[in-house]
Amino acid sequence: MPTRLLPLLALLAAGCGSGDGSPPLAAAPAAPAATYPARTDLMVVKLLDGAPRRWPSTGFLPVKSARHPAATPDRDLADDLRKQFGKNVLDPADLNPAQAEQFARLLTAAFGTPADPRVRLPGWDAVAAAVASRKLKADPFKADWESATAAHAGLQLDDAALARGSVLYRRWCLQCHGPTGAGDGAHAVELNAPPRDYRQGVFKFVTAFPKPGQPKKGLGPSGKPRRDDLKRTVRNGIDGSMMPAFPTLSEAELDDLVSYVVHLSVRGETEFAAATRAMQPTEDDPDFTGPELDWLFDQSLMAVLHNWGVAARSEIPVPPQNCATADDRLASAFKGFKRYHSAEFGCASCHANYGREPQLKWDLWGTVVQPRNLVLGVYRGGRRGEDLYARLYGGIHPSGMTAFGNTLAAGPSYLDKPDKLWNVVHFLQALADPADRRRLQDPAVLAAVKERLRAEGDPFLDDLAAVRLDP
Repeated sequence: MPTRLLPLLALLAAGCGSGDGSPPLAAAPAAPAATYPARTDLMVVKLLDGAPRRWPSTGFLPVKSARHPAATPDRDLADDLRKQFGKNVLDPADLNPAQAEQFARLLTAAFGTPADPRVRLPGWDAVAAAVASRKLKADPFKADWESATAAHAGLQLDDAALARGSVLYRRWCLQCHGPTGAGDGAHAVELNAPPRDYRQGVFKFVTAFPKPGQPKKGLGPSGKPRRDDLKRTVRNGIDGSMMPAFPTLSEAELDDLVSYVVHLSVRGETEFAAATRAMQPTEDDPDFTGPELDWLFDQSLMAVLHNWGVAARSEIPVPPQNCATADDRLASAFKGFKRYHSAEFGCASCHANYGREPQLKWDLWGTVVQPRNLVLGVYRGGRRGEDLYARLYGGIHPSGMTAFGNTLAAGPSYLDKPDKLWNVVHFLQALADPADRRRLQDPAVLAAVKERLRAEGDPFLDDLAAVRLDP
């Protein structure tokens, strides 16, 4: 048997799924660990400065190379990250032993163990006492606590759902995503791209876009998924990746599994937010030990849940396509080509030659990514029209992809003129189809479309002389 097939066979046998959701060799999940392991890996707290010099070697994520520079073939990438220690990259080992021990106690008290998972908010009496002892105004904290409590219910984080979800997670997800959701399971090193790390509370393919200008609490709601986003990913998998589909999970199982993923994400982000604040205090901050670290942790947990609640209420509005015929769709695609290259959209600045020319970038996890090759038509967030519309509207926060919904407050209103985004969507769909690509590049087709639009009183394409899409 070719050795290159062994990792894939091991992955399937270990329970990541057979593609139809039926258990191949994973009839029972592994026994849970007694506790969640402490976080020891480096934490990327901002998009890294500069750009990656190259793709990392297989099995050597840059953050791991930076942790072990003498043991990696990617010493150059490791050095790039190590120069950003203390600024964009933090090390949990910099917490003093007392802080680390207190964090472990707080995490267990709030989130339990893999066998007994939970999400416990402090009661209002405890929060009110902490507020009063610091002579703070109670009303803003009461609002935050109530918002976090409502989000907790909406996210279906009750103990029974989490207990059931933890069993499903160990059966289907643990081997790749790891016990804490860090993306460090036993088979993670064999996969490319690496499995999602849930612990910063951000995801790439979401249909939530909180309105700009809201007061930011904690790390903010950007990049938070709605439950339906997570359910769609589990149910359908992710095209172009090793994330399989699980179509035969029942709706009840799917709900429980998603609740447990949210539990891991809320747990990880609370730890991430509180630890980064403790390691980067301002001049006005107290010494984060004892009661002050307790208070920081509770505030972080309330902010995390509040932000998930904001995302849940911020579904991206996807209007009708307004393309009744194939000719309408073709005309829209021509407009999309022009908008793609416009200063308003500027898509070509990242997707050079429609993504054929890699422009490597860092994402919020410190991994190397590149803007999508749009000619291939493989979209990890889905290739339906509404999926692409959501990507354009909300961007991809962890990767730094522009969110065109940000221009609603200033500049063109895509709510009033949603066809602008649909134009680009229809162009992207045509770009990935060889037959449509030929039609877009046919001068006679362009001339006919321009004539039709002039007759309708729409001169938008008058100055478009030609469409060039092939190398």
